[in-house]
Amino acid sequence: MSFVSTFVDTNSMTDNIIDRDKLQEDMINRIIDGMDTDGLCQLAYDYLNENYDKYSVKELITEVEEFYPDMLEESNTN
Repeated sequence: MSFVSTFVDTNSMTDNIIDRDKLQEDMINRIIDGMDTDGLCQLAYDYLNENYDKYSVKELITEVEEFYPDMLEESNTN
C-alpha cells in the first residue's frame, strides 16, 4: 500500500523567514562540494545528454559544425 502526502505549506511567515533562492543555492553548492571529479563529470554528461536529446538532427549538426567541425569530417571519412 502506498501513502501519498499532498501537504502544501502555505505559511507566508515561513516564506518571509527563508530565502528560497539562497537555500537552493546553498544546497546545490553543498552537493557539488561533496562530489568527486568522477561524480561531477557524470553530472555534466547527464545534463548535456538530456539537453542534446531535445535537439533535432539538424540542430545537433549545426551545433557540431559551430564548435567541433572536425567531428563531421571524421564521420564522413569513416
